[in-house]
Amino acid sequence: MPDKNTEQLLREQAESVLKVQEEAINSQMKMMESLYGDNPEMLAMMKAQMQQAMANQRDLIAQAQTAAFEAVDAAQNGGQFDPQALIQTLQKNAQSMGVDLNAGSDESREEGYDNAVSYIEQLRTDFAESQPRPAARGSREARIFGYLLGGVVGNLNGHELDQLDPEEHEPFQEERVRMILREFWGITNTDELGETLADLLEEGGMSALYAQYADAESFESVAQDIDPEDASGAMERWLFARHFKDRVSAEQMRAWDIGRAAALVRWGHFVGLIDEGTAEVVLEACAEEACERFGGWREFGISYLFGGLFWRLAAGEDAAAEWLDDAAGSCAELLSDEGEWLRHPWVQALTD
Repeated sequence: MPDKNTEQLLREQAESVLKVQEEAINSQMKMMESLYGDNPEMLAMMKAQMQQAMANQRDLIAQAQTAAFEAVDAAQNGGQFDPQALIQTLQKNAQSMGVDLNAGSDESREEGYDNAVSYIEQLRTDFAESQPRPAARGSREARIFGYLLGGVVGNLNGHELDQLDPEEHEPFQEERVRMILREFWGITNTDELGETLADLLEEGGMSALYAQYADAESFESVAQDIDPEDASGAMERWLFARHFKDRVSAEQMRAWDIGRAAALVRWGHFVGLIDEGTAEVVLEACAEEACERFGGWREFGISYLFGGLFWRLAAGEDAAAEWLDDAAGSCAELLSDEGEWLRHPWVQALTD
């Protein structure tokens, strides 16, 4: 049975937790003031978010104290003290308030990053693939290789993967692809498609952003041109890039940009934004770079997943984890017995 020392300990622990949380948030507020002192709109938004977080923490601590004191009181009056039940109650309260008990922990965040990359690396150890081989430029084998570079997202969307058109030309499917281009890419015409492809294939796309963030010693140096509503996501990406800067280069995540470019070409051709000849030329460029950078589908898939994880972290860790599960599952299907990546070996070079 707990005694008065237990009650005192619970009280002191609750007060200590609140003090630590207040100090952490006050420290973050000071950092935000130094970063965004010349941007009142962003500073106000960030402060409001932190003040709400502090209010949630205070409410949670108050609930924790009440639950703990009730448990102690019950035990002192002949009841049974169940510490596990108390812990579960506190965790449930935290979850209902949207409070992450591990949030803000650098160690926890970095462990999550490493676990995600270890999960991605299983693509190399858990699957086999056919021996890479060359293909004649312009051959059916070479063309299919280009289509399959966009296979991860194509598979997730239920597309045909071994042909230029991802679907049968039906009004519903055409409108569906137009919606994907419009809502997810902001592409409604040929010029916008060309600009996006140029960004991905010529200007570095997400790989270039990763390189910028990995090289930035402080978040302030990358935050100057960020919209206030994007600051939180940018911070997640910056922390991720800094964590892996000495282990993963920007070039090692190029599959993400190449794969998305290949998918965009197929979608663009399907809805009439580019002709077949232009589509095949761009896909061949995608294939050329993929051949030069990667030695097989597993290596390409790992690169694609790493790049996509960096991209999706802008929406938060939970959204990134959900995306990674889906995309890694798509890679696994492509490398399975009936998968298109296994059926069509990696092209190691395009020959004339």
